[in-house]
Amino acid sequence: MTRREGPRPATKKPQANQSSRDGRDKVVGCVWGGSEAMRSWALATSLLFAVVAWAAGAGRPEYPCYHASVAPEIDGEVASDPAWRNIPAVTGFFVLGDGYSTSKQTIAQACWDDEAFYVAMICEEPDVPNLRLTVQDGGNFWEDDGVEIFLQPGENQQVFQFGVTARGAKGGFEGFPDIGKLQAGARMGNGWYSIELRVPHEVLRAKPRLGERWLGNFCRNIFTTTSGGDKFTSWAPLKSRFLEPENFAVLELCGPAPSPQEADKISARLNENYRTTLVRALTASAEKAAEYLPALDEAAKDPTFGPQAGELRRQWWRLERLARRAGEASVWELRRAVTSAETLVRESHKLKYDYLIAKLLEDQ
Repeated sequence: MTRREGPRPATKKPQANQSSRDGRDKVVGCVWGGSEAMRSWALATSLLFAVVAWAAGAGRPEYPCYHASVAPEIDGEVASDPAWRNIPAVTGFFVLGDGYSTSKQTIAQACWDDEAFYVAMICEEPDVPNLRLTVQDGGNFWEDDGVEIFLQPGENQQVFQFGVTARGAKGGFEGFPDIGKLQAGARMGNGWYSIELRVPHEVLRAKPRLGERWLGNFCRNIFTTTSGGDKFTSWAPLKSRFLEPENFAVLELCGPAPSPQEADKISARLNENYRTTLVRALTASAEKAAEYLPALDEAAKDPTFGPQAGELRRQWWRLERLARRAGEASVWELRRAVTSAETLVRESHKLKYDYLIAKLLEDQ
């Protein structure tokens, strides 16, 4: 197997309850037991990790990686697997060498137990029918639409690289991992695909201990760009390639996972920087209403343009209402709104000028 050169070369060959998360109930969920003492301890430590994560100028981002009392079922069905309901979720992936990706964002979660390390990723993907899906197990996974996970069990330890394509083909490269011992699963839906990966500790040649600070990153390859998309994105921001251990995130090996409600709070803190960016984008989009609503108000009275103009007006009103209460909205709700706003602006622009041109021709 020959690793292609490019922006991310390797150096050598080697039953869920109803979710309270606004927007995430369609894609992520988990139910957990455990004593009140364990959950209280988990919340206290979790909030500490969340506060320091993504602090401006504070070095590596940090992710609290909790010990799973129930192992996830590795079939790619993240939404229906109770094992993920109380595991914090991070989003706000960065374009390689740049800022936040504005399209095709990704959600990542990770946990561990005494046997293995687990990762789940949910990928926004409007182009599911057109995905590049050619690689088989053990093949060049980086040539298909899919994800890459990097794990380093300690700052001076071997880096391991794993890949899972959008249809579940698995592979490894950096660190010569034994891919025969990996378990991977993938599922595709309307506008998304999800993957799960189980990495036994023997593959990492490490025995994890509570409180250890591993390093790693969650990355994504996007080759199908019919509707847009940035080719290479990652959770911890990188400069020029995926294999940059000096810029990996810290994966703190924590104890028992908190309740789903407490995990929501941790997720909110981990995603706060990205959320702030979304609020700004939403506010900027809502301010464009003044550019389109007057023409839409007039077009709404026209028999030809009226139905579409009326619907676009309602969407603008909803967008303005959400922008006014953006401080209360979840990152998942904001992400959906920002994505919808981009479409709303395009459709409003087209209808506005189609209507104005039609009126001009009519007057002549």
